[in-house]
Amino acid sequence: MRKQSYIPLIAAVSVIIGMAIGFFVLKKPDNSSSFALNTAAGNKIGYILNIIDHDYVDKTDKDSLTDEAIRCLLTELDPHSVYLTKEQVKNENDDLKGNFDGIGIQFRIVDDTIAVVRTINGGPSEKAGILAGDRIVKVDGRKLKNITNDTVLHLLKGRKGSTVRLDIKRKGVDHLLGFTVKRDVIKTKAVAYYGMLDDITGYIKLEEFTANSHDEVASALRALNKQGMKQLVFDLRNNGGGYLDQAVAIADEFTAKGDLIVYTNGRLRGRSDSYATSGGLFEQGKLIVMINEMSASASEIVSGCIQDNDRGIIAGRRTFGKGLVQEQRMLSDNSAVRITVARYYTPSGRCIQRPYIKGDPDKYFEDFITRFDDNMTDTVKHDEKLKYKTKKGRFVYGGGGIEPDITIPYTSLKRSEAFNSLFKNGLIYKYCFDYVDNNRNTFKQYSDGTDFLNRYNVSNDVYQKLISYAKTNGVQTGRLSASETEEIKQLMKGYIAQSLYDDAFFYKIYTKLDNELQTVRQKF
Repeated sequence: MRKQSYIPLIAAVSVIIGMAIGFFVLKKPDNSSSFALNTAAGNKIGYILNIIDHDYVDKTDKDSLTDEAIRCLLTELDPHSVYLTKEQVKNENDDLKGNFDGIGIQFRIVDDTIAVVRTINGGPSEKAGILAGDRIVKVDGRKLKNITNDTVLHLLKGRKGSTVRLDIKRKGVDHLLGFTVKRDVIKTKAVAYYGMLDDITGYIKLEEFTANSHDEVASALRALNKQGMKQLVFDLRNNGGGYLDQAVAIADEFTAKGDLIVYTNGRLRGRSDSYATSGGLFEQGKLIVMINEMSASASEIVSGCIQDNDRGIIAGRRTFGKGLVQEQRMLSDNSAVRITVARYYTPSGRCIQRPYIKGDPDKYFEDFITRFDDNMTDTVKHDEKLKYKTKKGRFVYGGGGIEPDITIPYTSLKRSEAFNSLFKNGLIYKYCFDYVDNNRNTFKQYSDGTDFLNRYNVSNDVYQKLISYAKTNGVQTGRLSASETEEIKQLMKGYIAQSLYDDAFFYKIYTKLDNELQTVRQKF
């Protein structure tokens, strides 16, 4: 159950505060099932909470006070040591383990109904007979009202083997259809897309470092090698991180035996080094790794390894700068704390953690935003004390993320105000979904996604209906250039293909429109 929509890269920085701070990266089992406050300090906290519970003038929620006390305590450490409620633990664990138990649909919310964008191949919904375009109006007899994405996930996800009753409105049918769907394990994809950009250039876009990421990247590399790949663009833009072991395993596919990939060092953990082994799937060909300000943690481990070992070129913009390693400890109520236990270092010895003030995590994220105050550029002031050398003797710097070898500034991505206004509230995506939903019979002439891409083009009539749709939603597009109009038509074609077939068909088009990617291809 994943929903995907296009977000212009020019606006990416505006969502960094929504980024989950402190992806835990040590997948280390915890032998203890609970964490007890049995120290003198812990007894003091418990004593104060008991006083409040028994003697405070107003009634209080002791659990909420405890949660807030833990949060305040952890903010005094660093920005990535955090407290997670049991709901947050479950959601983030689902994200990182690479699968969840659910019914297997991609959806969007339309007028308080769950509109099925498509069913996942072989998933429970497809087996039950649910179709793209169906509207789920009731779940277990409950009529949907004021629903959000979180509401939908809460209603449709559940334990494998459990069932959910769905009442569905299907176009052309004058009554509701009832389906009982048995939930099953639904695999999520860490590799959003891979394919050949030309006869020799492969491309892999990795969205996150889940438990399945290395297997997916390895599978992609094998497939691309069979297609004649000689050079590769490995896209880590907007990848916020994940498991450390997955980052090491993926970097190992690109680096020669014996090369240092990363090392961690902590007060009580000591130094631990990770080295490349033999038999990597792409150790020789030309390699470019794409990064930006949203690339963090495990993404920085991989890009730092490639850069310090002079294995390839790093292109894009400076990464987020997270070099702290967390371990997760479960508490007795299934909530958890993630505590920083070490720092990780690139092969040259760089710790790329951005500076922070203890006790002020808000300032930490505000400082990130200020990188772009000066005409959306990112000027770096190097500290000569944090100067290091790569394997071949090039100078690199620590203290604030991975700097690219080739910088692609935001200013190179500018569009007209008219163009950008069309992306407000995801209007192009919404229009294309509705267009597909209302014209499904029109697309039956195409045998598959490849046939569709080869033969379909967005007509001027369909394009003008999008412009009219935007105006009815309060968006004035003004004057668009001929190149912008053509780009919008291509994006529309990509979204239509995505709704009809699969995400891969969107990316087959979007990779051609991605100016950053096209700039990078010229650097081989």
